Amino acid sequence: MAEQLPPSGRDDLKRIAQLAPEADARVHRQHLISKVLLAQFATPIRHTAGLHVQPHDLRNPQRLPKARTPRGVGWIEDFVPYASASLEQIWNQAEQHLPEVFAAVAAGTALDDPSTTSRLRDLIALHWVRSQHFRDLHQRLFPVVYQERQRHLLNEGRALLQAAVLEQTGLFIDGREGLALHAERLLEPMATAYKTGALFRVRIEASFARARGLLDSHCVQILTPQHGEFLIGDTPAVTVRRDGPLISHSMAIGDSHSVVLPIGPRYVLSTGPHPAYLPVPPAQVDELNTLQIRTARRYLYTRPGSPLRPFIARQIHEREGTGGRLTSG
Repeated sequence: MAEQLPPSGRDDLKRIAQLAPEADARVHRQHLISKVLLAQFATPIRHTAGLHVQPHDLRNPQRLPKARTPRGVGWIEDFVPYASASLEQIWNQAEQHLPEVFAAVAAGTALDDPSTTSRLRDLIALHWVRSQHFRDLHQRLFPVVYQERQRHLLNEGRALLQAAVLEQTGLFIDGREGLALHAERLLEPMATAYKTGALFRVRIEASFARARGLLDSHCVQILTPQHGEFLIGDTPAVTVRRDGPLISHSMAIGDSHSVVLPIGPRYVLSTGPHPAYLPVPPAQVDELNTLQIRTARRYLYTRPGSPLRPFIARQIHEREGTGGRLTSG
């Protein structure tokens, strides 16, 4: 009966079956923000070894949490609960050359080398997909897709469902109640895969490949502040669309005008019409930082000693009543 599923559902179940032997091979502490990316915001602090970033807690804006190493922040326990070890290997392929890439960004040569710009696009795709936003979207859409597939089987796909039941049981069932029961049985593997996290595992892998493909035709721009500095939130790759004076965010990549990702206090990546290092005025620096604050779920990160704390406090105070749009100055 699995043949009656749409092609995407069959492909998902096939990939889940391939991953079944490694279902319990997990990395429990999974960084949503690459450690090497967070390290670009890290600096030394007095009386403490190593480099640290400064977290800012959106739930407790008056409290300044202790500075932490990049390894100690930006992660979620069992974000992908199924076969995550092999997924971490995929992420590592996109992250392993980032120290050299970031050095090229700082040297002003990143856009001269196609392999470097390709890795920058992959970095954007990685942080767009490996995010709480993507997980929330998956969790919202699955019940809708499940109900639509069930509805389709009982209506447009009724004859195929009846044929599948006849082949499996030898019974011809015409009543809607009986067919509904068999539709649930047909969809049960997909529902189980959703509950175990296996479906999320294969969808995030497939979506990363798709996002890389979508971004492959985009140019990379590197934004630098004329004054001030950038921060990074815990959902840092943000799709942006401008419609007149309004700026909306967090739509699909194909519906956006650009995707932005901070990669240090001095640099933000942006997809754009042509490759360039672009200086941005203070108002746009504030706009980009506000986007990070509006889309963050719990934490923002700056370098220790950053002057952005008052700005962050004001934006946290305002963000509850802003909705999903910004007004461009």
